[in-house]
Amino acid sequence: MRLIRQPQRPAEWDKRIREFPNKSLFHESAWLDFLISAYPNTSVDYFEIRRNHALVGYFCAIRRRKYLFSFWEAPNSCIFMGPLAHPQVNQLELLHHLVAACRKEHIAHLTLCDPWLDPNILEQSGFVPEHQVSQICPLTDGKDSVWSKMNGTCRTRIRKAEKNGLTVESATDPEFADEFYSYFVTLLADKGMKPDYGIDHMRKLHAHLGNADRLFALRVKHKGQVIGAAYYPHDERAMYYGDAACSSESLPLCPNNLLHWTAMQLAVERGIPRFYMGGNPPSRFTRKFGGTLQPITRYHKSFVPLLHQARTAYQLLKKKSDQTGAL
Repeated sequence: MRLIRQPQRPAEWDKRIREFPNKSLFHESAWLDFLISAYPNTSVDYFEIRRNHALVGYFCAIRRRKYLFSFWEAPNSCIFMGPLAHPQVNQLELLHHLVAACRKEHIAHLTLCDPWLDPNILEQSGFVPEHQVSQICPLTDGKDSVWSKMNGTCRTRIRKAEKNGLTVESATDPEFADEFYSYFVTLLADKGMKPDYGIDHMRKLHAHLGNADRLFALRVKHKGQVIGAAYYPHDERAMYYGDAACSSESLPLCPNNLLHWTAMQLAVERGIPRFYMGGNPPSRFTRKFGGTLQPITRYHKSFVPLLHQARTAYQLLKKKSDQTGAL
C-alpha cells in the first residue's frame, strides 16, 4: 500500500469520492473550500491510496498551522475526518502508512474520526480515544414515522407554533447569514457568552454550502417579520444541526421547534437517511425529537511529546475562562 501525494485536489473530486461508503459532507469540495476560506492558516493535502497500483481510497488531510506546528485535524464542527477507502482495505496497514505520512510531512498531531475505523486497531496503533456522543434520528421511514417518534410535548409545541401563525421559509439570499448571526449574538449575550466565530465565518459557510446545495438555511417569520433563523448542513447521506437562534420575545411562540421540524421534513423529502442532532451531552431540546445516542469517538496521535495533553489543558482552561467572562 502507498499514499501518493497529489499536487492539488483531483479533478471531479466529488464524483470520485461518492463511491466510498464512508464519504461524508466533510470530505466534499464545498466543505473543504469553506474551511480554507474561514479558518486562517488552513489548507488541504490530498493523497491517493493505492495497493498494487490499484486505487483503493483517498485521504484529504485538513492541515492547520498553529503554535509553530502543523496538524492534520479539522475544526470541531467536522464530525467525520479521515481516509476514504473501500471496506476491505487492511486498516492496520493503512494506519501504518498514515503515520509514516505524518512523519514525512512534519505533522505534529493527527486526528481521525470515522465509525468505519476499528477502535481496537486504532488503539493498537497508538491512537488515544476522546469519547463523545451524538443524538441521531433516522429519517428513512417517512414524515409520519419521524413525527410519531417525537416527544408529545414537542409535537404540541410544533402545533402551537403553526397555530400562532409562524411560517418557515428557505433562504438563499446572502442576508440570511447576517440575520442569523444577529440573533445568535443576542442569544449568547443573554446567557453572558460570546460567539466563538465571527459574522464573516457565517457568511462564508452560507456562501460555500448554499451555492453547492449543501445547506438548509431557514428563517422563521411571525406576521411577516423575521423572528429567528437556523441552518443545517447536509449531503445526500446525512443532515447535521448547525445552530438556531430566535428573538427572546418570540420563544413562547415555539419557533425553534418549527424550524427543527421543517428541516427534518426537507431532509425526508430529499431522501436523506439520518439526522445528526449533536450531543456531548444532547440538549433537552433535541432529545424531544427522538432518535438514539450513538458514540462519536475522535482518535488522536501526537508526534511531539505531551503536545496533546498541553492542548487539551489549554482548551479546557479557555472554555472555563470564556464561560466566566475572564477572557
